[in-house]
Amino acid sequence: MATLFSEQERYKSLVEASPMPTALYIGVDMIIGAANQAMLDLWGKSASIIGLKLMEALPELEGQPFFQILSQVFQSGETYHTKESPADLEVNGVLQTFYFTFTYKPIRNDQGEVFAIINTAAHLTELVEAKKQIIETQQRLSFALLSAEIGTWDFDPINNKVNWDDKCRTLFGFGKEGEVKYEEVLSCIHPQDEKMVREAVSKAIHQVNDGQYDIKYRTINEEDRQIRWVHCKGKAYFNENDIAYRFAGIVQDITDEVKSRQREHQMLTLVNHNADHMTIADLDGRLIYMNEASRKMLGVALDADVSKFSAGDFYTPEELARVQNHIINEIDAVRGWTGHITLVNYQTRESIPCMVSYLLIKDLETGEIIGRGATARDLRPEIRVKADLQKLAAIIGSSEDFCNYCDIDGRTRYINPSGIALIGIDKDQLLNTNLFDYHSEASNHKIKKEILPVLFAEGKWSGELELIHQVTREIIPIHKQFYMIREEFTNMPVAIAAIARDLRPELNIRKILADKNAALQNAVEELEFLANSVPPVVWSSKPDGYLDYINKRWFDQTGKGDDETLGSRWAENVHPDDVPDAIKTWKASLETGNPYEIEFRCLDKYGTYRWYLVRAIPLKDAEGNIIKWYGTNTDIHHQKELEKQKDDFLGIASHELKTPVTSLKAYAQVLEAMFKRSGDFKNADLLARMNKQVDRLSSLISDLLDVTKMNSGRLQFNPTEFDFNEMVEEVIEDVQRTSFNHAIRADLGFRRNIIGDRDRICQVVTNLLTNAIKYSPGASEVVIYTHDLADRVQVSVRDYGIGISPELKDHVFEQFYRVSGEKQHTFPGLGLGLYISSEIIKRLGGKIWVDSIEGKGSVFSFSIPLSD
Repeated sequence: MATLFSEQERYKSLVEASPMPTALYIGVDMIIGAANQAMLDLWGKSASIIGLKLMEALPELEGQPFFQILSQVFQSGETYHTKESPADLEVNGVLQTFYFTFTYKPIRNDQGEVFAIINTAAHLTELVEAKKQIIETQQRLSFALLSAEIGTWDFDPINNKVNWDDKCRTLFGFGKEGEVKYEEVLSCIHPQDEKMVREAVSKAIHQVNDGQYDIKYRTINEEDRQIRWVHCKGKAYFNENDIAYRFAGIVQDITDEVKSRQREHQMLTLVNHNADHMTIADLDGRLIYMNEASRKMLGVALDADVSKFSAGDFYTPEELARVQNHIINEIDAVRGWTGHITLVNYQTRESIPCMVSYLLIKDLETGEIIGRGATARDLRPEIRVKADLQKLAAIIGSSEDFCNYCDIDGRTRYINPSGIALIGIDKDQLLNTNLFDYHSEASNHKIKKEILPVLFAEGKWSGELELIHQVTREIIPIHKQFYMIREEFTNMPVAIAAIARDLRPELNIRKILADKNAALQNAVEELEFLANSVPPVVWSSKPDGYLDYINKRWFDQTGKGDDETLGSRWAENVHPDDVPDAIKTWKASLETGNPYEIEFRCLDKYGTYRWYLVRAIPLKDAEGNIIKWYGTNTDIHHQKELEKQKDDFLGIASHELKTPVTSLKAYAQVLEAMFKRSGDFKNADLLARMNKQVDRLSSLISDLLDVTKMNSGRLQFNPTEFDFNEMVEEVIEDVQRTSFNHAIRADLGFRRNIIGDRDRICQVVTNLLTNAIKYSPGASEVVIYTHDLADRVQVSVRDYGIGISPELKDHVFEQFYRVSGEKQHTFPGLGLGLYISSEIIKRLGGKIWVDSIEGKGSVFSFSIPLSD
């Protein structure tokens, strides 16, 4: 007994020293042997209960499992432990539930028998209550999220894993089990939204926008391919290294909301683009909504705030009073009100007659009337249409064509006056007739078997038929057009309209045209026969330059048919050296409309190239547009050979004459000097005159030599840099020495050097000055000008002589051409000077021309580039 007591004392000391609530229960009766203050506080008791049985000290535990558990521990000797177990204790007279984690540990004596139980407890009431609140909060949150169609997600960017709740899995089309990777999530996003989602996630987990994530996009369920709209919001969380370790948020199913907005947008789009005027106003007449058609009709800007307007802004005072005092009171709650009202354009104040329907707008919940809606159709187009129909009726009534319409069974309903006159029908009996009464038997058969089926199927038919004059029974050929008239809403056929044209005048014209076409065809055949009979090749071309006809003479000469020549293949027969110029000149004529003239060689059927003179002129319509080119190829090969022989002869003759003339000039000069020394001035003067004639002959021979060189392409040019004015002044000085009746006046505005053949340019200036003196015998001066044209120099020589008529101006630069007329004999020469001058200027890259008035004088000018 002493040992047991000492054991009790020892355990009692342990109980009082324990920091946790602790108590010692002794024996089967569970007498409270010890209890520290912490345990007493839990029980809400004082130390007076120590020594009492536990059941007596804590009667409120009756009915709770603690006594049973203690008895079981005492009997079995096994420790009992439980967590967060509830216990109802009476504290301060109030029975309350507390939560404990406690242990019942048996204590044995030296014989191994249980003699006491030590009870330790941890007071967890606040913790358990907090857990319960958390659980309740989570349950409420889950219920709220579920009710709001919201799911939660948690993305681990580092491990690329996504944790979902069931709602998220449903929205993205995943099953309730299994791990989800980020890429799998992206595969469920609509292809058109995937890029947007990737960019938004990337911005969030890289701390853009403070890690915030807010986006709307579409998902596609992999199983049923159902498309959902979702709204995702979330935030990324970063560690100390600014790496996102968590990215969490919510996702809400907004499919119904999006579809509702789409339907609302579609409805508003439909209403806003409706052709009719639509408005909504409150009961005080202030506008709430006005569609686009209404704004345009009533003069309200598309971006104007309609709430600033009232219905009164769009009525005249009289019409407003009618609406407020009568029409509003007549609006039926179900049927509304429909009638005619005149509105007013807000900007122009123009009156607009309308068909208006008013209806009452009710609150969906209370049924209270909250506003009025109105639709209005602008009647001005209908009024104009009626006016147009009246005009159309007047036009049909006055039309010279046969116009009629009948019902779909053919019963006549209308024939215009011209139609009545055409078929000679009694207008009083008109409504008693049928479509088939005034058509021929053959036409009636065609109408029944062919025309009516087409009309019902396609709505129109046109072609030739026959009418019958109701008095004379004459058959009248017509061209008729039938139209099916259908009811506007049901599209059912209700009538057949027709317009017919009397073909008798046209058939007469056709006969006349046929006779003329036959005569024209005969003429064409005769012309073709004539074209094939003439010696030259005759051809024609389209305005674009492609040959479309060539006569038989071409085949006779070349052995080639139309397929080898027409189009642009004619150039294949031209000598390769002549092709560039031939095509270039042809293109220039096509562009300008100027006649085409050129000489080139063509290959004949014997393999020999022959020379042809090719000419073509355009045929133009009344507006000056080219509609055809007509041309000829004339064989000039024989003339070319004769010209060559002539050039060879002139070249040889002029060359052979050059030597004796030179010798003759030398002898004349020697003899002139001898006579002067002997004092025989009379004979010396005669020799001087002979010497001048020799100079003229030498000049003529030089011109002939230059012409032969030009024609043979042997005229040489030696370009050098020289002072242009110095050259002109030298020429003036030389010519002035031989001219005693004319003063040469100079106005030299050019002061630079040029590069060119000095001698040839000097030759041209000399020719122009001597010609000016020669052809102005009654004048006392000629004038020479030079002009600086930046990149060119221009020389002009003016005389006050006989001038040149307009029709002859283009010929003065031709070879061997001389001024003709009564005074021809007074102007000697071969007519080669201007020809040679023009060829020199052309070869120097310049141009030469003349301006002249007959009887008043001429101005010959040329211009050449400063360098070649």
